[in-house]
Amino acid sequence: MRDAIVMWRYTRMVVLVALTGAAYVAILLPFKIATIVPGFTEIRPASGIPIVCGLLFGPAAAWGSAFGNLVGDIFGGTLTPGSIAGFVGNFLFAYIPYRMWRVLRGSRPADGSARQIPWLVACAAVGGVACAVIIGFGVAAMGLVPYPVLTIAITLNNAVIGTIVAAILLPILYPLARSFGLLYQDILDPGDYASSGIGWSGMIIAAAGSGLGLLVAASVSIAGKVSGAAAPGGLGMIDPQVLVGGIGVVAILIGSVLMSPLSTQVSAEEIPPPLEGEDA
Repeated sequence: MRDAIVMWRYTRMVVLVALTGAAYVAILLPFKIATIVPGFTEIRPASGIPIVCGLLFGPAAAWGSAFGNLVGDIFGGTLTPGSIAGFVGNFLFAYIPYRMWRVLRGSRPADGSARQIPWLVACAAVGGVACAVIIGFGVAAMGLVPYPVLTIAITLNNAVIGTIVAAILLPILYPLARSFGLLYQDILDPGDYASSGIGWSGMIIAAAGSGLGLLVAASVSIAGKVSGAAAPGGLGMIDPQVLVGGIGVVAILIGSVLMSPLSTQVSAEEIPPPLEGEDA
């Protein structure tokens, strides 16, 4: 994840970390009372912020989302050991959509137009589920909340509510970010964010890991409802559900790294097009 490191050399990217984090916290805190899993998650309209800011601000949004969620936990009274998993999960919640967009759409900007909705949904869904699987695994491995409970709750927040909010906000915020020169393409050198030659492989691995983690959570939950019994297990590092979730987490992390820049070399496809006549 070279881009997530070199971005700290750019003052405007550091400012965007603070801007993303502040926006995230400002929307997170008022909804802390709308609890789904006490002490761990609540209804989150703020879930659209990492997606939108990730597509606009790139790696700065990943750090901003991670720190913003941590600050939200501190001031919202939900700081637990699970906040460590929350930090990593929210980092990738913004990072994965940004990297997936570069793999799928190359240098085309994410301007929120109607023709881009399928691409936005795909990127947001994988990022949201990846975040849910990572947090669900981390919290369950610590023995705090059963894996299916938290994974499914966060998935609904991130992949459903977050995508809807992002689809509304992106066409509003993109023109503003572009006019002020705040898009990551305006700040970073092309070599800092160019996709690697194995970006497609990374995207597939990350998506597969996310799908695997969600599948085990959903299947256990559905089985419990069908049988009329409570979903078994899901707590502790050696629990089968948690172990499978852990495999999903490893795949997500590997895929994210493979999607990220591995060198400063830039292909012709990665050179940003002129601002006029952009292809949606």
